Amino acid sequence: MKFIALVMRNWRSFHGDHRVKFSLDPRKPVTLILGPNGAGKTALLNAFTWALYGEFTDGFEHPEKLVNIDAVEMDPAAETWVELTLAHEEDEFRVRRVTDARRQLAGEYDLTVTKNGERAVEDDIYRILPKALKDLFFFPAETFSTANVLEGSGPGEGSSLNIGQAIRSLLSGDIYDRAIEDLRRAIESEALKPPKNYSDHTVEEARRKYEQAQEELNSAERRRDDLPGLLADAREKASRAKKNAERYNPEEIKKWEREYEQQAGRLQEASDAIQRAHVLYVNLARKAHLHFTQSAVYSAISQLDLAEKAGLMPPRIHESVLDKTLRDCRCTLCGEPLSEAANDRIKTLRSHVADARVAVRGMETRSLLMRHANLKDTEVAHLREDVASLAAALGVAGPQQDADMRMLQAVLRTCIDVADRLYSKASRELTEFTDAHDVERPPEGQSPVEIAMVKQKSVDVLEAESKGIESEIEALSAKARESLADYTKKSSKSEVHKRKTVAIEILREVKEFFDAARKGLNQFGREDFEKAINETYLDLIAKPYEIHVGEDFGITVRFPGKGEVIPLSQSEKVLVLIAFLGAIARLAPLYEEIARNRLQLKRAGSVATSRRQGFPVVLDSPTSPLDDEYESDVVNALPNLLPQVVVIVSAKSVAVWEEIAGSVGSANIMELTSRSSSNRTVRWNGKDHTYSAQDDGATRARTRITTIS
Repeated sequence: MKFIALVMRNWRSFHGDHRVKFSLDPRKPVTLILGPNGAGKTALLNAFTWALYGEFTDGFEHPEKLVNIDAVEMDPAAETWVELTLAHEEDEFRVRRVTDARRQLAGEYDLTVTKNGERAVEDDIYRILPKALKDLFFFPAETFSTANVLEGSGPGEGSSLNIGQAIRSLLSGDIYDRAIEDLRRAIESEALKPPKNYSDHTVEEARRKYEQAQEELNSAERRRDDLPGLLADAREKASRAKKNAERYNPEEIKKWEREYEQQAGRLQEASDAIQRAHVLYVNLARKAHLHFTQSAVYSAISQLDLAEKAGLMPPRIHESVLDKTLRDCRCTLCGEPLSEAANDRIKTLRSHVADARVAVRGMETRSLLMRHANLKDTEVAHLREDVASLAAALGVAGPQQDADMRMLQAVLRTCIDVADRLYSKASRELTEFTDAHDVERPPEGQSPVEIAMVKQKSVDVLEAESKGIESEIEALSAKARESLADYTKKSSKSEVHKRKTVAIEILREVKEFFDAARKGLNQFGREDFEKAINETYLDLIAKPYEIHVGEDFGITVRFPGKGEVIPLSQSEKVLVLIAFLGAIARLAPLYEEIARNRLQLKRAGSVATSRRQGFPVVLDSPTSPLDDEYESDVVNALPNLLPQVVVIVSAKSVAVWEEIAGSVGSANIMELTSRSSSNRTVRWNGKDHTYSAQDDGATRARTRITTIS
C-alpha cells in the first residue's frame, strides 16, 4: 500500500487548495515536507488521520476549528475537506472527509470512499489500515520524546503503545475478540437462564452460585481485555509526567527561589517604607494644628498662671462661708479664732467673691489648655519616634529629641525620597534578575514531581493487576466450571434445566477455544515482531545490539548472548522507536495477506519481513530529539526503512537531509507568511526557495505548500 496524493481545501492554516504528491519511486522512497515552526506541520499530519479515521493525534489543539479562519470570514458557509488517495495491490482508493464552519463545532462531517472510481465503504479502508494503527503509522513530533517502548527495569516502565492490539488488528484478530464477546453474551443471555423460583431450593441455590461465579469470571475477562489499553495509556501519561518533571532542576529552582525571594523582599521593604512614610506624612498633616496652636496655648496658660498669682483667680469658696467666718471671727472650717491678718485676708477674699464664677471658668480653661499641651507633647513624641524608626530603617539621619513638627516634616520628606530611590533600584534589579535567570519553574500550586509519582503509581497498580489477572481468571474459571457441574448435577431431573446447562457447557468450550486462539495470535505476533524489529534496527544503524520483545510487547536491548539490559541514551531510544514503527509497518502487508487468506494460526509466527515490503508511515520531526551524530545516521537510514516514508520536518538541518537528496522523490515546502515571520529561504539541490516571509498586511499567519522537486 502506498499514498498517492493528499489534497486539502481550507484546512486549518492552509487557505485555499493545496496538494502534496507522494513519491512512488521505489528507488526514492522519501517524501520530504519542510516547514517552519507555526506553519502547520501538526495540522498536516492530522489531515491524514482526520481523512482516514475522523480522529486526531494526541495533543492536537482546537479540533473544533478545522475550517481556515480567512475562508470563514470571506464565506460563513465555507467548507474544508481533505482527500487522501492511496493504492493497495491493484486497487486505488480515495477517502474524502468534508465539514463546514457550523458542523465542525459538533464534530459532524460527510465521508466519501471510492474504490477504482466506484462507491465503497469505510470498512474497506479499515481492513487495510485498522484504527489501531493510527497512533503507529501517523506519529506526531511530541510522541518521539514521550512514547516509551522499552520494558525497562524500573517499576511501572513498559510500552506506552498497545502493540498487541495493533498486531491482532492486522491479523484480523478482532474476529476472535468479537467472537469471545458474542459467546460471553450468549452464555449470559436470558434464553439460557433457567426458570426462576424452581420448586427445588437446592437447584435454585446451585443456579445462583453458578450465575455469580460466571459473572465474576466475565468481569475479570473484560478487565483483562481492557488492561493492555489502560496500561499503555497510563504508561504514556507517566512518561509525559516524568519528562515534564525532569525539566526542572530542584536545586536550581531552590537557589533561584532564594535569590528571587531576597530580591522581591527588598522590593517589598522599599514599598513598605514608602507606605509608612506616606502614612506618617498624612498623620503629620492631620496634627499640624498642634504646631500652629502651640504658642497661643502656652501664652494663655502663662496668663492664667499670672492671674492666679495676682489673686485674680481665687479658690472656689462660697460667700456664705466667708460671711459666717467674718461674723464669728472664727474659721468656719477649723474653729480657730481669726488673727487680725487672717481677718483682713478673709475680707479681701469676700470682696472678690462676686468674680468667683469667672474665676472658676478661668481655672477650667487652664486645665483644658494644660491637657491640650500635654496631648500635643505626647502626639509629637509618638510621631518623633515613628519618624526616627523609619529614618533608621532607611539609613537617614533621624530627628532631634526636641524636634518640632517642621523638623519632622523635613525628615519625612527625605525618607520618602530615599524610599522611592530604593524602590526603583529594587524593582530594576528584580526585573534584571528574572530576565537573566531563565530557570523553568513548575506552575503555581503544582509539583511536577508529585504528579509524575501519582502517574507512575497508576502504572504500578495496573501492571501488578496485569501480572495477576491470568491466574485470577484461571481460578474464577475453575470455580465457574465447578459451579456449573454442581448445578448440572442437581438440576438433571429437569429437562429444561438439562438442555440449558448442556448448551452453556458447549458455549464455554467454544469460548475457551477462541481464547486460546487469541493468545496464540499474540504469541505468534510477538515472535514475528521480535524478528522484524531486529532486522529493522540493523537497517537503521549498525550496532551490535539484540532486541527482545516481552509478553506485553515491551522491549529490552541487550548484547547478543547476554542477559544484561543495555541502558540507552535518548537518541538511541528514538532509534529503537523508529525501528519499532518500521517493524509494524513491514509486518502490515504480510499480516493483511495472511488474514485475507485466513491463515493466521498457520503462518503467524514464521513471517519474514523485508525493507522492500511495508506500509507507509508519516513522521513529524522524527529527528528533533537526536544529537547531530545520530541525526545524520537516522536520516541516512530512513530510505532503507520502508518503501514509502513521509517526513514532515523543519529546515534547521536541511543540510543533513540533502545528504539523501538522491532518495527523496518528492520535496515540498510549507511557506509561512505572517507579520512576525522573517524573510528566509531554503537551499535545496542548489536552488533557493522561499521558506517564510514577513508581511505587515497579513492579519494572521497563512501557509501554502509548494513542490520544489
